[in-house]
Amino acid sequence: MSSNSSSSWDTDVLEGQLFKKLTKYSLYLQKLSTASQVKKLSQIIERDHEEQLRSLDQFIQESQTKHNRAVRSLELQRTDLTTTLSKYHTSLTAISNSNVTATAIHDDIVTVEREDLLIKKTFQFVQSVSILKNNISVIHSALEARDHQLAAKSIHEIRSLPKEIVGSEFAKKVVPTSDIPEEPAVLIEKWCSDLTDIFKADFLEAAKAQDIPQLTLIFKMFPLIGQNSLGLDLYSKYVCGIIAEESRKIMTMEAKKRGVFAQALLHLFKIVSTIINDHSKVISACYGDNFMIHVMEKVQKEADLQAGLILDTFNETRKVDRITRAISSLNLSHQEFVNEYGLEPDTVRARTHKMNDQVSERDGGLSDISDITDVLSEFSQMLQNWSMYSRFFSVRWYEFLNVTNLEMVTPPPPIADSQYFSKLQKDAFYANFEILVTHCLEKSFKQSLSLEELPSINDLVIFKRVEHTDIFSYPVSSILDDLSLLIRKNLILTLNTGQTQIFSRFLDQIAKFYQNEYLVRYMQTELKNLQSRLNSSLVLKKYVPKAGPDGSLSSRAASPSAMETYATNKLSQFGFNFRGAAANALTNFQSNLQAVVSDEDAVLSLHHYLIYVNTLYMNPKIAHRLFITEILEENPRLLHDNFPFGTDADILAKKVASCEALLAKQTNKLQKWSIKFLFENVLANKIRTILSNILINSNDNHYISGADDYDDLSTVHEFISKWNTHMVPYENILTKDAFLELLSLIVNCIIEKLEQRIWALQVNELGATKLDRELSLLIATVCQQNYALREKFAKLTQLVLILGFDDDDFDVDGGDLKEEISNDINWVISPQERVKARSLKIDRRH
Repeated sequence: MSSNSSSSWDTDVLEGQLFKKLTKYSLYLQKLSTASQVKKLSQIIERDHEEQLRSLDQFIQESQTKHNRAVRSLELQRTDLTTTLSKYHTSLTAISNSNVTATAIHDDIVTVEREDLLIKKTFQFVQSVSILKNNISVIHSALEARDHQLAAKSIHEIRSLPKEIVGSEFAKKVVPTSDIPEEPAVLIEKWCSDLTDIFKADFLEAAKAQDIPQLTLIFKMFPLIGQNSLGLDLYSKYVCGIIAEESRKIMTMEAKKRGVFAQALLHLFKIVSTIINDHSKVISACYGDNFMIHVMEKVQKEADLQAGLILDTFNETRKVDRITRAISSLNLSHQEFVNEYGLEPDTVRARTHKMNDQVSERDGGLSDISDITDVLSEFSQMLQNWSMYSRFFSVRWYEFLNVTNLEMVTPPPPIADSQYFSKLQKDAFYANFEILVTHCLEKSFKQSLSLEELPSINDLVIFKRVEHTDIFSYPVSSILDDLSLLIRKNLILTLNTGQTQIFSRFLDQIAKFYQNEYLVRYMQTELKNLQSRLNSSLVLKKYVPKAGPDGSLSSRAASPSAMETYATNKLSQFGFNFRGAAANALTNFQSNLQAVVSDEDAVLSLHHYLIYVNTLYMNPKIAHRLFITEILEENPRLLHDNFPFGTDADILAKKVASCEALLAKQTNKLQKWSIKFLFENVLANKIRTILSNILINSNDNHYISGADDYDDLSTVHEFISKWNTHMVPYENILTKDAFLELLSLIVNCIIEKLEQRIWALQVNELGATKLDRELSLLIATVCQQNYALREKFAKLTQLVLILGFDDDDFDVDGGDLKEEISNDINWVISPQERVKARSLKIDRRH
């Protein structure tokens, strides 16, 4: 411990003792009462004084000792510091001398490096001049020996030298010889010009002779003599000549052969793609990747020209313009007839068919829809070939530009500004394609209407519930299968084109077609025709066809085997398995009924009506599979692969989903309308009839039950029996969604009827319990496991629940349930209704 810290510690101790003694003296003074005590206190003070003096002397002596020790220590440290300072000054002198030496060394090194650099430059210059002189000698000898390749390589080596070497004064004096007196720069320029003419002539000769090895060898020579552009131009012309020649060969093929133009266009694009892939290796090695862009531009112009010729020939040979103009004219005339006569009476249809035949004759006999379909398929394949080529060209273009990690691919200028692409748009090829697609879709659909077949549902008109194996075991019209195949076929045609405009407009067109042609002109018309034959007295039963004069059954009861095979084959193509009771009982029915309707005819009309309802409810499922499942879910890369540019794929994906949603929305309105008619005009009276005895215990609406009739549930069992008789066949026939919609309307009717009866009852305690049992059985029968429908009965069940509470559960003053009881239940009836419901009970105590 240092002297300062020691002194501080001793001072603190002394001050602490002084404070204690003063405190002690103060206490003694307060207690003084006699002279002896004063004398004693004086003695104590004197003794303490002496002790303090001794302690102080000792403290001073120790402090002086410590101070002297500290002084000696400082003297020693000062001596050490003086020695250190002496050494430090010696070191500074040495360092100063070293800096002078280092500066001198650095200056020497810089001088040496500068001299070394000058020597190297001089050496390189002399060496380059030597290379120049040697190569000039080699070139001179090679040209005399007509070894043009060696001359070109030597020129390339000279061109690789720094430019200032060839034109330097030293080279002008050293390089020329008596045999070669010209200056180097003049010689090189003259030789390059001579070799350019030689190589150009050799290239053209090799191209004419189709000597590919010689052609490739000469092509590699042009960059060596500085003629990159000339070499690429000659090569581009050669390649374009190949493309033109191959295109001419293609066009000599039999034009009437199916799909020949699509094959021709595909072959043309294959040639161009092969050229870009194979020759790019030579060009990249000898010229550089960036020169491939120049070649691709030249090649694309020739490909544009030849593809345009193929497209024009296709248009003329297949009479596309004439056919589309005729179709447009036919549609316009047809629309005028429709506006004049309304919904296409027979006279309008006959006249339309006559016009169609006349149009076909003018167009060279192309009347069969299969012929137009062939043209459309070939057209689609041509557009698909262009789309694939555009994607390939774009990818390679950006590869040669060394552009990577593109967030989205955009068509490069040769594709975006392509004459072929412009021709497709400006010359109405897109519009013609859309007209053909729409025409084939509508005409094929009308043909399918004439071949419509409806299955027999007799096997489903039974009182035992039928378990359907899958959704396609329900009976539907064959039109649904035909329509599904038609939409799927045309979706494939338009999607495969890879043309955003065509596919987008087709989605718009399919929505209009679906709404106008299918839902309104067909489904709604058929349903309305059948509705005129349906009434409340009609009962769903098996259809027994009338026997003809010879005792045979009418055509409506024909063998189901033909229809079954027809539907199974179509749906297997579509990707579905059509099986089940309905599929096994398919029958060739005629859907057009006679004007005079017999009882059996009315039954058949009801059968057909239910089949059409099923068809309506199956439509959204088919549409979901076609648009969402197959396009977006099962093939998530389908749109991106066919529409790779920009955000086209994402935009079209949203439009596909919107189209599917629109079809579902359009169908939903007709679904609800058809079910509502079925309920109101066929089933409503029957439901009210079988409800006539429910919740009625006597003629005066007194629901008073005793021990003798408490277990008598005959009225409910009678209802259950009648319910199963009427409703189980509907449940067997209708799809789950259709039957649920129908059941929802029936439940609303039942609830309305039963609520009126409950409010009119007078109930005792046993009657309330019996009422609850009967209502539970009724709900279980009607709703089965459908809890959403059971929720609709909540008000009725709560009204009956009120009747089952004891009198002690109610508040005497308000008449409502006590709060601690009512809070445990989620009520749908109001407190006023609870009070009113309690008043129905006649045996309450208060």
